[in-house]
Amino acid sequence: MPAFRQVGEKQLPQEVVFMAWSPKRDLIALANRAGEVLLHRLANFQRVWSLPPNENTGKEVTALAWRPDGKILAFGLTDTKRIILCDVEKPESLHSFSVDSSITYMHWMEVTEESSVLTSFYNAEDESNLLLPKLPALPKNYSTTAKIFSEEKSDEIMKLLGDVR
Repeated sequence: MPAFRQVGEKQLPQEVVFMAWSPKRDLIALANRAGEVLLHRLANFQRVWSLPPNENTGKEVTALAWRPDGKILAFGLTDTKRIILCDVEKPESLHSFSVDSSITYMHWMEVTEESSVLTSFYNAEDESNLLLPKLPALPKNYSTTAKIFSEEKSDEIMKLLGDVR
């Protein structure tokens, strides 16, 4: 299995609390402790833009999400319970809207009229093979319960399981 290796390091003036890679993996969006959202190119870590917090948006960024085509970045703010949509080309808000509760996670997905939101989510293409190596298959004789019984035959486990074996 190939090992990860560090290819660079960059010191930033504020603690980064969230980051998200663009779909093309050429940009990275960062949210820092001060509430600023930053966009950097990965090749040389050149800053594309930064969007400082203000009274209209808020300053407690709790989630970042890229539109699948990489042209819009969405970020959620928990202090104002708002979601901001920002153009990748320039640091300005294209649209914002309020939500009823705090935002802890966001994921952007395409929804067509003929399918529901859940159908679209469950049929989404799995990109894990692009990021992680494929795991080897377990041997056919491997059994989790068999391993538990062979390693520990305590009275507590037997009481919990009862007659089911």
